[in-house]
Amino acid sequence: MLEKKVVEIQKQQLQDNLVISFGGNSTKGNKEENQDAFALKISEGLDLELKGHAAVIADGLSSANCAAQASQMSVCHFIEEYLATPETWSVKKSAAKVISSLNKWLYSRQLIADEKGLSEQWFSTFSAVVLKGDRGHIFHVGDCQIVKINSDGYQELTKDHATASGTLTRALGADSHIEVDYKSTSLAPQDILMLSCDGVHHFVQPKQIKQIIKTNENLEKASEIICQLASTQGSNDNLTCLLVKVEQLPKQALSQLVFTRLQQVIPPALKLGSKLDHYEILDVLQQTSRSHVYLAKDLLNENLVAIKIPSVNFIDDTDYLTSFIKEGWIGNKINHPAIMKIYSRLETSKFLYHVCEYVEGETLAIWMRENPNPPLMKVRDILDQLIKILRVLQRQDILHCDIKGDNFIIDSHGRIKLIDFGSSYAANIKDISTPEASGGSTFNQGTLNFSAPELFYGQDNSHKSELYSLAVLIYQMLTNHLPYKEINQLDEVAKQYSLWRYKPIATHRKDLPRFMDRVMSKALAANPANRYDHYSEFLAEFNASDIADNSSVANIPLIERDPVKFWKSVSGILLLVLLCTLLIK
Repeated sequence: MLEKKVVEIQKQQLQDNLVISFGGNSTKGNKEENQDAFALKISEGLDLELKGHAAVIADGLSSANCAAQASQMSVCHFIEEYLATPETWSVKKSAAKVISSLNKWLYSRQLIADEKGLSEQWFSTFSAVVLKGDRGHIFHVGDCQIVKINSDGYQELTKDHATASGTLTRALGADSHIEVDYKSTSLAPQDILMLSCDGVHHFVQPKQIKQIIKTNENLEKASEIICQLASTQGSNDNLTCLLVKVEQLPKQALSQLVFTRLQQVIPPALKLGSKLDHYEILDVLQQTSRSHVYLAKDLLNENLVAIKIPSVNFIDDTDYLTSFIKEGWIGNKINHPAIMKIYSRLETSKFLYHVCEYVEGETLAIWMRENPNPPLMKVRDILDQLIKILRVLQRQDILHCDIKGDNFIIDSHGRIKLIDFGSSYAANIKDISTPEASGGSTFNQGTLNFSAPELFYGQDNSHKSELYSLAVLIYQMLTNHLPYKEINQLDEVAKQYSLWRYKPIATHRKDLPRFMDRVMSKALAANPANRYDHYSEFLAEFNASDIADNSSVANIPLIERDPVKFWKSVSGILLLVLLCTLLIK
């Protein structure tokens, strides 16, 4: 019965895929050598969901003596390296990194040749489209062209980087740094994307192209006819045309992984000694209304693991279960000693759960309750560790979205490990333009009092938002208080940035350096524009010497910095005024 269900799921996935057809043609035309190149990568399975299909065209500059090699290298390198980028990265980040690397490699060929007294120019134009979900992601340098053709007309998605006389102003390999145009476009069934070199699109009219496509269902034949027409109408250049047609958009809004795992059964609460697949339950580590976490032994290799199971209370909550499944996917992709590993799931299991690395220690929240006034040096060490963890996520293009003490464990040696990704999302998943892909709810950005103010005002989470949440955790660690008035429900949130009132650390602890308030108030600025831009800036100033310039603390009103001293001073002044008045009389 289970096998039949799996087969039905696989059929459903095939029906729900992004399906394209294509045809291309490239000839040397009236030139001695074809310096153009094009490539198309058709992805399948999770590669299709996470990376999409990719189409690329490149036109080597005829003035460069390694033009053909440059164009061939460009299309091949992009296809191979784009697919090799981390699965958590967005299309934009993945492609940008690959193109930057490609440009530096081409540029370096010229420098190496110069050192040897040779002359080599590896210059090429470059245009690519990545089709993922219901979007086309366009990357463009030079004077090739990408257009979208459908019933609405003929839409040019790129613009030539060239002067009026036709001289190129941008090309891969021409400089150590390259500026790449990026845009995205919506896709619909029957849309056709055409990638062509300047030897084609400068000589064939849009209405001619539309007519050729209309009368030739075979896209390869249509591409050949378009190239022939360009030659007939005066092109003396290489001729390259690639046509990509959207046959079907993905109907399943969630990823194939989510779709498959949602079919699995949530196990009931487990008793000690019971077995779940090949795991024996040894102890209960945590039980909440959202999930149960157990210490278990892997009976295949005798290792200790943690088993995390969603609560049966959420059996009908697709948003929560989707977040739970994506937590497992993200945790499986990250390999770092300071981040809890989530192991690959058992493919044959009919149950929904995570198998996690077992981490000994206590949560940072418990540690803070046991250490209400920790030494500054200890907090500096903890901040350094937390930032290293967040930088790992940042490099993977992942936002945690729920930074707080409960989500970190500190062991007996003071080492910290991130143990929860329940609210996290990867930029690659965000590329999917459906509400389900991003969580679905209006405010799903973690714990209220740790959430950055801009999230309450409709802005997207960012690494600046993460920095704010981190600063709240550090402030709480230093003072055992929150930096702003506690929020218990959304309607208690201040209506604008100017109404957020930061509480100086000096009101809670007078043993800390006075410059600490300058650092923390900037990290905790309600308006993200006034915050540190990078973790490194926050860390550097937080670790500044205790004899740092304290003058800026004077900007904090005395009534907030030391209210007792303020009212004593006011009373003293009033008494002095009263005595002077009596003496004058």
